[in-house]
Amino acid sequence: MIVTVTLNPALDKTLVIPRFTLDAVNRAVSGRQDPGGKGVNVSKVLKSLGGDSLATGFLGGSSGTVISAELERMQIRSDFVRTQGETRTNLKVFDPERHTYTDLNEPGAAVSQDDLQQLKKKLFDVTSPGDIVLFAGSLPAGVSVSDPVSWASELKSRGVLVAVDQDGETLREMIKICPFLVKPNEHELFELMALPDKEIPTLCAAARRLVQLGIMHVIVSLGEKGALFVDETGVLHGKAPRVDAVSTVGAGDALTAAYLYATKSDFKREDAARFAIACATAKVTCPGSSPPQREAVDAMIPQIEIQVLNE
Repeated sequence: MIVTVTLNPALDKTLVIPRFTLDAVNRAVSGRQDPGGKGVNVSKVLKSLGGDSLATGFLGGSSGTVISAELERMQIRSDFVRTQGETRTNLKVFDPERHTYTDLNEPGAAVSQDDLQQLKKKLFDVTSPGDIVLFAGSLPAGVSVSDPVSWASELKSRGVLVAVDQDGETLREMIKICPFLVKPNEHELFELMALPDKEIPTLCAAARRLVQLGIMHVIVSLGEKGALFVDETGVLHGKAPRVDAVSTVGAGDALTAAYLYATKSDFKREDAARFAIACATAKVTCPGSSPPQREAVDAMIPQIEIQVLNE
């Protein structure tokens, strides 16, 4: 089983505004709402691929109710801790003429110590050795970095495979427990490892150092340049053709979801990388944070280029 942990989920509101302009009145031509947050997005993609997951974390208020109802409608299993605060709403602005994406993200309501204990109990009650638990996204007020790090460490000691898609100090501390998988983007890896630049050879060397620490899989998302897949056998660079992007929101989450799905399905290494890149590429053609359909992912696979970088 795959469990996605989203400590700071969001109701994503996406507006399409041609020629979006700062310090001016802007009129949207369309809009949509989606349940969001990194772990939630991963669960959505897993469902669309034909996989299964349990989404958990914190939800509160009317926004939390909307997210819960939408996940139920999508037939995605969830078991969130209900909190007193209101789950945040994140605004995404897509300008189809300038091809820009602007994110305005709220910080998220605080959670209590009782909320934290409830979520920890849920995690340990539902997981077994061999399960994958993904910790993804930012931390709300009331959650210290030590909370998810200590949970992840204990889960790992029980035979659970811990995956991490977080940034900043949380990622830095998570690295110390040597998770099964980490997925920084190029900017996050640049900051994490204090790199001199973001060139491919530099990123490859940094990812290899993480593998040498004991992390089995390091995936570095590179935006339009694809992604690096690094393990003890070497480095793969996956690249996709250019597509007409509608929304980049959740593209990295689609990459993570597809790779976790491939891992659970025993894909060969290059096939897993190709599948993950295809999924992320298909996702950017979908509005908001909506997931790509499996048919679109499969159609994209033959167009994905995988290069071995073992020099």
